[in-house]
Amino acid sequence: MASSRKAERREVEVSCVEITALCHATEDCTRVEYSMKTLLPEDLRPKMAPTVKYEKGYFGNPIAVLSIRVDDPSIVSTIVKYVASRLDEGEKRILKITSGLRYDPGDRKFTIRFSKQSLLQNKLQILDTDDVVKFTIYLKNIKKQREVDEFLRSTGLIA
Repeated sequence: MASSRKAERREVEVSCVEITALCHATEDCTRVEYSMKTLLPEDLRPKMAPTVKYEKGYFGNPIAVLSIRVDDPSIVSTIVKYVASRLDEGEKRILKITSGLRYDPGDRKFTIRFSKQSLLQNKLQILDTDDVVKFTIYLKNIKKQREVDEFLRSTGLIA
């Protein structure tokens, strides 16, 4: 006979964190890399080098796609908490209000776009236009938006 108990709900986990940015021909890619690494705790920055893929833009201009991908569970948790600790209350309110737009249930990823220019000044400013560094959190064990919001609250990304 089947048990009448509901199956235990598994805790939401981060499976991977990815930081990506485009470096256009008019930009200094070392500065773009620096802006990406400001999303990492200082002790991890020297250990994390981005992979680079070269693409062509709409008008054939060269674009470098820089990407740092981390899937070690202990490190991804540290990175998420570090980013959360650096967000001011205004940015956390933006994430709370827009969490449903930032979460892709198909890929189970939550994306925050930060201003490249602000990151160069060591500030985290959410910017949903061009010229950004994308910070993507891949999640496991998510079924509903409510669980995403609970996860964001538990990590300090929203209040």
